[in-house]
Amino acid sequence: MYSTRMAAKVARIPRPQFQSWIRSRLLKPYKFSYDGRKENTYSYDDLLLMRLIAQLRENGAKPKAIRVALETMETLCGGDKGAWKKFWIGVADGFVVATRHETEWQEWNPIAASEGPQKLAVVFFPQLFEELKNELVPPDRFTQIDVNPDVLGGSPTVRGTRISTNAVMSVLKGDGDPTEVYPELTREQVAEVCDYEESFLRAA
Repeated sequence: MYSTRMAAKVARIPRPQFQSWIRSRLLKPYKFSYDGRKENTYSYDDLLLMRLIAQLRENGAKPKAIRVALETMETLCGGDKGAWKKFWIGVADGFVVATRHETEWQEWNPIAASEGPQKLAVVFFPQLFEELKNELVPPDRFTQIDVNPDVLGGSPTVRGTRISTNAVMSVLKGDGDPTEVYPELTREQVAEVCDYEESFLRAA
């Protein structure tokens, strides 16, 4: 899970915008209890959805139209919260237009779709995944950290493992040795996890 500060940084939206989107039921954060207080936290899919909503807004869609479209896609897919990832999504005259696709996202074509005389700006395609990954883990700085939506829900992990950076830090905070708890880890990987958590995630 990602904090509100981290999510705002990656989604490129002001933190107050979160409250507006929550009130509009565009976002449904998870309540996480920490040191006696509750905080809103967001999943990797939430970060993707934030970027999608921002792009839809930039293309002229109103919050209500976006919410209705998301709820409709969810209903059509039997209540699947991530249903929006199964559609081509665009904006036409302020309305959100979605068409179900049958291919994996890697095969999507980012060319704008058309429907009759209207041009629909397709705002969700593979580049969105790569952009988000590179912002969560700047490749020019971190080589041992990875983010994969199919591993631990998109939480940052040590590359090639299912060990989250948060798990490594939890061991360190308990005065433990991560290389003893997780023998597959190297000292170099642990050092990079510390750098990543302290300088990137914590500074968000």
